[in-house]
Amino acid sequence: MCTKEAPDLRDIQSTGLGEMEREWLQLVRLHCMSYEHNHAEGWDRAISHAEMRYGAENGPSIASRVAVLIRAMRAERRGGFGYLSPYCPSCCQRVTDDEWELITLMQAGYRGEPFNIEEAAAEFARRNEAPSLAAAAARFGKTVAAAVGARKPAPSHGATLH
Repeated sequence: MCTKEAPDLRDIQSTGLGEMEREWLQLVRLHCMSYEHNHAEGWDRAISHAEMRYGAENGPSIASRVAVLIRAMRAERRGGFGYLSPYCPSCCQRVTDDEWELITLMQAGYRGEPFNIEEAAAEFARRNEAPSLAAAAARFGKTVAAAVGARKPAPSHGATLH
């Protein structure tokens, strides 16, 4: 889908998504492109994109976790999934409702709160439960958190340096 086909999309600037969530959105779009067009270009570009953002050590793992999340979505979600082109400059400034819901699930996974993950997964899947999606979101979140060190509290030092 292109923004020209759906002009009523959310402006990404108004969503409050941070740089990290925008990187996740780009990975989602690249993976979806591979599924839609049935070739590996999107997968290859997702890995390259993740390597640039998270480094060669962690990038491929994060790209893989996004692919697993999309695979779980395809298995458990009722209805389709609308996404925008990862290459269109206009599309990069917008976000679909489906993308927004998936990013919300990914955020819950990143925060690592089991109840919120399960709730977000069920809402995104449009079902009472979505255990595969919840598990994929939790694994995604753990992988990203380990890569960026978000879950490790900053060391507390008793002395203040002047």
